[in-house]
Amino acid sequence: MEDRRSIKTKRAIRNAFLELLKEKSINRISVVEISKLADLGRGTFYLHYKDVYELMEHLENELIHNLEILYDTSYPCGNSSNMLKFTVTVTDYMEENRESFLVLARIENGGRILEKIKYFFNQKLISSEVDTITELDKAEVLFIVSGAFGILEAWLKEGMKMPSKSVSEMLNHVLTKFEC
Repeated sequence: MEDRRSIKTKRAIRNAFLELLKEKSINRISVVEISKLADLGRGTFYLHYKDVYELMEHLENELIHNLEILYDTSYPCGNSSNMLKFTVTVTDYMEENRESFLVLARIENGGRILEKIKYFFNQKLISSEVDTITELDKAEVLFIVSGAFGILEAWLKEGMKMPSKSVSEMLNHVLTKFEC
């Protein structure tokens, strides 16, 4: 378990990094800039991360890990009201972490978070039926995830201007057509 000082330091590094990502691409951000903005020494940065790319990877993985927790605790089957609750949970989480998702999704920052989210949902849905899944089932999962993800991706790329409630209702409408 991390101590409070370490958590606070990592939060300062993360916040400084996200602020810099709003202004410029990752390949133009230095550890010195992050450290200065976070009011820390460069050595402190290196205690936690190897470089800015490892920090980026950490932030992406943290968002995906939290999505996994949300998925594991709220993914529904067989009930359309549960599906709406799930889509609300996911879109609310994305809205709560709006800045992170928006800057990490930018193409000039690598935009890998979008592909990671898509891959995550594909793997979760396929692995839940690993013993009985057919190639047709895999194709259906890819189709459903791509469609639902397309809605989330458009929402992100448009700056998350539409209320999360509207997005979750759209997702619910689409996904309930394919309920398990």
